[in-house]
Amino acid sequence: MAEEQDLERNYPATPRRLEQARERGQVARSRELSTAAIALAAAITLSSLGPALFSRCAEIMRAGLSLDRGSAFDPERMLRSLSTLAEGSVWAILPVLALTLAATLAAPLLLSGWVFSGKAFVPDWKRLDPLRGLGNLVSTHSLVELVKALAKCALLAGIGAWSILHAFDELTTLAVQDVGGATIRLGSLVGTGFFALVGGLALIAGFDVPYAIWRHRDALKMTREEIREELRESEGDPQLKARVRSLQRASARKRMMAQVPKATVIVTNPTHYAVALAYDESMRAPRVVAKGMERVAARIREIGAEHGVPLLEAPAVARALYRHADLDVEIPQALYAVVAQVLAYVYQVRVWKRQGGRAPQPPSDLAVPDGMDPAPSAA
Repeated sequence: MAEEQDLERNYPATPRRLEQARERGQVARSRELSTAAIALAAAITLSSLGPALFSRCAEIMRAGLSLDRGSAFDPERMLRSLSTLAEGSVWAILPVLALTLAATLAAPLLLSGWVFSGKAFVPDWKRLDPLRGLGNLVSTHSLVELVKALAKCALLAGIGAWSILHAFDELTTLAVQDVGGATIRLGSLVGTGFFALVGGLALIAGFDVPYAIWRHRDALKMTREEIREELRESEGDPQLKARVRSLQRASARKRMMAQVPKATVIVTNPTHYAVALAYDESMRAPRVVAKGMERVAARIREIGAEHGVPLLEAPAVARALYRHADLDVEIPQALYAVVAQVLAYVYQVRVWKRQGGRAPQPPSDLAVPDGMDPAPSAA
């Protein structure tokens, strides 16, 4: 049961999933929004530039129908005249084409922003699968698109019928008016009907845009296993990370153990803790070059014994150094006095080994400041 739930796409797409889909060119798209934007741009352009466009087209038509005898029998003059008229026609309708193109580009930007992906040009051979095509014909999306198409046809047909019935009386009187006045009035009526149709298209787009966004996000829903896989990819496999940390600790421990032979003294607990200190005249204060507990402490003592590093059993000092001193860092100032006693004992041992005589006794009154020993009762 749990495995089936892991394979169900019940979880919203993560930001990374959405970004990857965007990189592939998969964004929310609404054809109804583009259609409404293009129709609105055309309606505004024709309403504002319509008189000028009509006048210019009328001039071009008069010029094209006005031929003298020489032009009628001269093919070259006919071609030049046709070229001039064609150029004039292009310049006349260029504003309408430019604004319509701008609307075509702006509509998708309003919905999904600027998206350019070369992956969208890669052929998808799965789309040629006939079984997949048949499945799409009977899918929920196809049913929704059919309902949308029927509703759009009904709405636009209703708006068109209303526009015609609303202006029917005026349309019947156009036949008895002069051509110029009738043409202007007809253009006004057509413009009104056109704006009404644009309103219907805008209404359809208002319903289609949220649906397109929902469908896009629904198609990108993820399973629980996909979310886990994404987390593993983004944050790293926990087992691999644990392995890396283990190797890092082993490497750090190896470097630390390499410093033990250079230590001046090893302070022990005597078995639970071991802290190796190094000090020479070039240092401002002693430094901890190695420290550890249990098996690590035992290994520090073994290496120290192999290289003749003095060992001193001072449980409170060992615990305080282990807790409050970091590797390769000077010991805390609060421990200067007690560590100075430890080093003094080490120097006495060195002198005794060189000159002989009575062996120095390890200090028995080593006391750390209050609050520095984490476990005063431990031994």
